[in-house]
Amino acid sequence: MGILENSPSEIDSSVGIYSPYFSEEVELTKKTPFHAMWAILKIRAWRVFGHHPACSQYENHYFKIGGIPFCIGCSSIYSALILYTILFFSLPQIFRYNPYVISILPFAGFGLAIFHLFLKLKNKWIKAFFRFVAGFGIGAYCAIIIAVPKWWVRIILAVLILAGNQFYGLSRGKNANTRACSNCPLSHANPPCRPIRNTNIKVRKIHKIVEEELQKTRQKANNKELNV
Repeated sequence: MGILENSPSEIDSSVGIYSPYFSEEVELTKKTPFHAMWAILKIRAWRVFGHHPACSQYENHYFKIGGIPFCIGCSSIYSALILYTILFFSLPQIFRYNPYVISILPFAGFGLAIFHLFLKLKNKWIKAFFRFVAGFGIGAYCAIIIAVPKWWVRIILAVLILAGNQFYGLSRGKNANTRACSNCPLSHANPPCRPIRNTNIKVRKIHKIVEEELQKTRQKANNKELNV
């Protein structure tokens, strides 16, 4: 299977920015539902897993595994949460019942998250570390909610973390994941770079290609039945 990728039109040498969102053309060498779904996954992956366009403007916001971009922030936080969950059950004396551990870790995690928010660090590995520690702190905070005996204290703690998450989203502002696009010179190129629009167009075209192939298969089957 091949999707038109890394074509010369994806790199604007005048500004030195790489982007795969100039073209809306697709090509499937194997027109089967499986290959089509895999192609759609790769095309839409930046919206589902990467949360930012997979271009050089956002290279410090994602990393790629098998050609699929993954958001550094989300991946680091969720990895830390999974790790803390494992430690929570495997080493409960430290990560569940130890009041010092589950009290200090949230302060460290949230403190680094706030630190990162204000400094706006660009290095992806430093950013991944900060987000990982933040995720570990969230895990410890959830351990506090579980460990606290009074139900009303649990509710207060749960409301606080939900409010904090909401505040964090508001502080980043609307369309934060694609904000760099508004100031990118490629948005005014000819043709312009249009991540969302061209992604949707490519997906629709693949669906159409598969539907046409399915219709051909049905027509062949009908013709065989008529010839029998």
